[in-house]
Amino acid sequence: MPTIAIAAHGCPVGAIGPYGNEFTVTTHLDRLAAEGIVYDRHYAEVPDPAGACRIWWNPEALAAFPHRVLVRCTRDTQLVEAFHIVHHVRTFDELIELLPGILDALPTDGLLWIEFDSLIPPWVVPANLFELYIEDLIEEDAEEAEPIEPWSDPPIGWFDRDDAASWELLHRSFAAAMTAFDAGLGRMFELFRERKLDEIATWAFTGSFGWPLGEHGILGPFRAWLYEEFVHVPMIIRRPAAAEAGLRFSGFTQHADFWNILNSVEVKRDAVVSRWAVGESEEAAIRTDEFALLLPLRTPEDEPRPPELYLKPGDRWEANNVQPRQIETAERLEEELRKQISKS
Repeated sequence: MPTIAIAAHGCPVGAIGPYGNEFTVTTHLDRLAAEGIVYDRHYAEVPDPAGACRIWWNPEALAAFPHRVLVRCTRDTQLVEAFHIVHHVRTFDELIELLPGILDALPTDGLLWIEFDSLIPPWVVPANLFELYIEDLIEEDAEEAEPIEPWSDPPIGWFDRDDAASWELLHRSFAAAMTAFDAGLGRMFELFRERKLDEIATWAFTGSFGWPLGEHGILGPFRAWLYEEFVHVPMIIRRPAAAEAGLRFSGFTQHADFWNILNSVEVKRDAVVSRWAVGESEEAAIRTDEFALLLPLRTPEDEPRPPELYLKPGDRWEANNVQPRQIETAERLEEELRKQISKS
């Protein structure tokens, strides 16, 4: 049967309906989740597009597909040798124009991988959608007030979490961009359904990393701080004819498990480990059923950063660091984490 994989760089789980977001409209991802299996605790080992693609596109896994097509709806236009055919487009309109020919030629043992960076700034923020997200910010008698413009290209860097106005503008701009992206996915899903690929193909939707939106004081991948919003990413599988619709998998999974998940191979992990570096900042993290430990490995000289420990699953967004009160637990997890990263 054909396989269609969709990877959205910059998509945090907290931004979409299948993972509990009730503010942002993601109608088509909601339907995909309702017809498929949602993996609740899917984490990036290496939270960046290049690192994720190295893991996903391993030669052994791809060898199972004698016909492989990659469509990159991204700003990255490099060729990828792992695929037989590579197309580059910049917009959903270009993608929708291209897809019918690709789908009509996709054999039953074919792989179509579609890659997006639409959720990495600058975002496409349609005016009509943005207006819906800021309706409650506009006073009825404010006819002469300056119009509110979306913040479509926030710079990577520090963010003041106490700046409520900037916070609202940022998150509502991203919500509009997310809804626009979801609408584009809907157009694509409709093409799949027209060709009966909802009956005969497996679909997968995932992401390489989530774009930090100031939750811990930074915008974008400015520091290697491996909080939930950065490393917790979506993983949704839709089987042919919506088999296993509505199921949720609560165990840990990572990018390296992608093909096992796709092939219904059981995945059992007691913990997940992430590691990433940017500039002078490098960090590793381990997450278990009870805790999340974030361990700085390198920090800029003027930015001391001790290890942080969070209680799971209660502290979902890692707001309350309990490391000073649970030093022995943090030390035990640090020892285990260092063992894990020494093997990689």
